[in-house]
Formats: sequence, C-alpha cells, structure tokens
Amino acid sequence: MLLLTFTGIRITYKNIGRTHIQAALIVVVLTFIHYGWVKLFFPELAMVGFILGAAPTAAAAAVVANMMKLNVSFVTVSTVFSNIVSVIFIPVMLPIFIKEPLTTSPLFIVLQVFITLGIPLIIGQLITLYSPVLSNKITQYKPFSFVLFILNMFIASANCSHYIQNNATISIQTIITIAAITVVIGLINFKVGEWTAPKALKYESGLATGRKNTMFALWICLTYINPMIGLAPVFYIVFHNVYNSAQLWFLERKRNIPKKTGTN
Repeated sequence: MLLLTFTGIRITYKNIGRTHIQAALIVVVLTFIHYGWVKLFFPELAMVGFILGAAPTAAAAAVVANMMKLNVSFVTVSTVFSNIVSVIFIPVMLPIFIKEPLTTSPLFIVLQVFITLGIPLIIGQLITLYSPVLSNKITQYKPFSFVLFILNMFIASANCSHYIQNNATISIQTIITIAAITVVIGLINFKVGEWTAPKALKYESGLATGRKNTMFALWICLTYINPMIGLAPVFYIVFHNVYNSAQLWFLERKRNIPKKTGTN
C-alpha cells in the first residue's frame, strides 16, 4: 500500500518547508498539553494524553492524502519529519513520564518506524529515480491503494474488537472515559494542524498532526506503559478513520458542486 503511494513522487530538499517543521513541532507541544489536561481531570489516564500526542504521523497518511487528491509529497515529507522527531522525543521523555527506565533498547523504537515507513519510502524513491518505466507501471495501480486501505481498516477494526474483548476486566466507565478522551484529543490534533497551516495546505497539515501511527502507539503502551492505556490507540483507529472518511466525503462533494458563474 505504501509502496504504491511513495512511487511516482520525488522528494528532495526543495519539498521541505516551514510548515513541515511546524507540524512536527506541534506534535511535541500537543503531547505536553494533552498530558496536562488529561492528568488534571483523570490522573490515572494521563498517559493517554502522552501517547496520543507523541505518536508520530501514520505512514498511511500519504495514502489518505492520495485518496483525497491532496498534496501527497507534502504529507510524505511531514510524515518523515514527524517520525524522526518521535523516535528522538519518545525515548527521551517516556522514562520521565512513566518514572522508570525503558526495559528495552530505544533502538527497537527506531526499528519499528524504519520497517513501517523507511523501507517502502526508500524503495519507492529508488524506483522513481532510477526506473521510470517501472515507476509508471506501479503508478497505474495507485487506485488499488484504496482497496488495500479499506482492507487495512477492516483488519484494524477486527483487532479493536478483539483487544477490547480481551481487556473486559476494565470497567465500562473507564472504557467510555478513554474513548471520550480519545475523541477530544483526536479533534484537537486534526484541528490544530488545520488551523495553523496555510489555507492551501489545510487538510494536508491536519493529516500530519492528526493521523497517528496507532499500531506503533499500541506497541509503546503494551511494552512500556500498560494494557489499559493501550485502549486509547485502539479507539483512535476508529476515530481517525471516521474523521478522514467524513473529510473525504466533504471534499468530493465540494469538488462536485458546480461553480457559479456570473451572467452578463
């Protein structure tokens, strides 16, 4: 899915702008803000704010951008920036927030990001630069990324259901509270990205700050925090898919509305 998206677009230093750096820094700032307000109202769930703020942009954000007919190159560069910041920020800050040293090497965090994002990106760029014929052939299959995305959503939703069932010992009230916090954090993540970006990059920036690598966040929760906090990225899977689906519908509807022309 990612190879289809990353092939056919050229990423150079010329693609990098202030908005990319801004989007990556927003993720850091929002981490502290989310942790602070969640701890104020729900102290035992404070790490929900941390993980849903610190989680990097999902590699699939570029796939969603392609489906929305947005600037895929911008979202791809933002995703790379976000993941670089996160692999530095999380290993440094997580021990401070959980008040204990990490039990495994921080290199595992780097490896997780490199496998999911780095390998498809490198292969896609190599094909684009050195094999135009193959690049053109792969680009023809980009519409299939939508099918793969829907399949990924189905698998993720099934995993959500399975995870919640296996954590049935957590009270319904706690589950509902985590779900509500997740929705609030998700809306803030997307909206801050959209509001702080230039109008032409509104939706792209929203994807950069709001579309989270939930599988990576869940892995962090299960490895370093606890299964209860792991419910947050599980609920976030549902939230950002619903949010992006609504955006996709809105953008398609907006593009299909005939523009009014003046009459003489």
